[in-house]
Amino acid sequence: MKKRLVLLVAFVSSLAIVPSWIGWRIVSYDTHTPTGTFDCAIVLGAAVVNGQPSPVFKARLDHGLDLYATGKVAKLVTTGGMGAGDTISEGEAGAQYLAKRGIPQVDIITEKTSKTTFQNLAGVKPLMEQQNLSSALVVSDQLHLRRSVIIAKSLEIDAYPSSTPYSLYKTSKSRNPFLWREIYFSIHFRLFHQ
Repeated sequence: MKKRLVLLVAFVSSLAIVPSWIGWRIVSYDTHTPTGTFDCAIVLGAAVVNGQPSPVFKARLDHGLDLYATGKVAKLVTTGGMGAGDTISEGEAGAQYLAKRGIPQVDIITEKTSKTTFQNLAGVKPLMEQQNLSSALVVSDQLHLRRSVIIAKSLEIDAYPSSTPYSLYKTSKSRNPFLWREIYFSIHFRLFHQ
């Protein structure tokens, strides 16, 4: 009976400790853009609203534009499939947004079928190989980047984080739900993809 109680206490404790530890790893993860240049920036998709990138997606795309303009990357990769009710995929909406801001079509690569971060990056891998691109900055919001880079590296993409400074997730009210979502998906990735 005592052994069962000890196991129950250990199990309940782990339910609190593991998410807290993962949350700390996510929040403390260094997402500053590293020095040097990279073959491309993979801009992770977000929702499309009325055929246009949502404010969250736009913030990521604008950071991609900065990386391209400063010569940090040679190409920009947009990602994301079509959501319910959309008429255009996230990847296509992102590509159009970049093209309207002067990025040559030859420097835009579009992945347009994925639904998840894992699928985003798995879909990008062969596109990078086709264009002989090996190194990438992964562009997203700060809380999304630890998991995204881990996924990219698991797919053998030479990837590094680059957090958008334009992120809409600045207050605890907006960041906390995002953090809990990332904790859940980080655990899910560890359990089912490795």
